[in-house]
Amino acid sequence: MLNKIHIGLLLLLWWVLPAATLAQDMPSGKWWRIPRVAEQLNLSDEEKRALDELFLDSRRKLIDLKGAVERERLELENVFEKESLDESAVMERFKRLEDARANLATERFRFVIEVRKMIGYDRFQGLKTFFTRLRRGRERHGGERSKLGKFDHGGHARQWNE
Repeated sequence: MLNKIHIGLLLLLWWVLPAATLAQDMPSGKWWRIPRVAEQLNLSDEEKRALDELFLDSRRKLIDLKGAVERERLELENVFEKESLDESAVMERFKRLEDARANLATERFRFVIEVRKMIGYDRFQGLKTFFTRLRRGRERHGGERSKLGKFDHGGHARQWNE
C-alpha cells in the first residue's frame, strides 16, 4: 500500500515539477508595466488591462492556495508530533500537503498559460528571452540589480536605486 502511495507521489512530482519550473522562470509581478518590456512586446493598453485583471484574479487564488498549503503543513506537523506515530495518518496528511502544493503550482502555471494565450507565441518567446538575458546580466554582475526598474506593491515601475 505504501509503495503505491510513494509511486503516486513520485508521478505527481514528475508531472508538476516541469510546470513549476517554467512558472518560476517567468518574471514575478506586473512585468507588463515596465515600459521597456511593454514596448519590446508591443503591448496595447487593452492587453495591459487584461493582464492586470488576470494578475489580480490569479493573486487572489494564490493567496487562498498558499493558506491551504500552510494549513496542511500545520496538520502534518500535528499528526507527526504525537507521541504514538500513526504512519498511515502521517502519510495521508503528507499526501494532502503535496496535493495543496500541487494546486499552488498549478495555479502559477495556469497564469503562465493564460499569458501565453493572451500574447501569442512570438511575443511570449520574446518575453522569455528578455528576462533570460536580464537574469544572465545580473549573474555576471554578482547579482547586482539592473537599471531596468522594479515594482512597488502597486505594480508601478521605479528605479532600483530608490
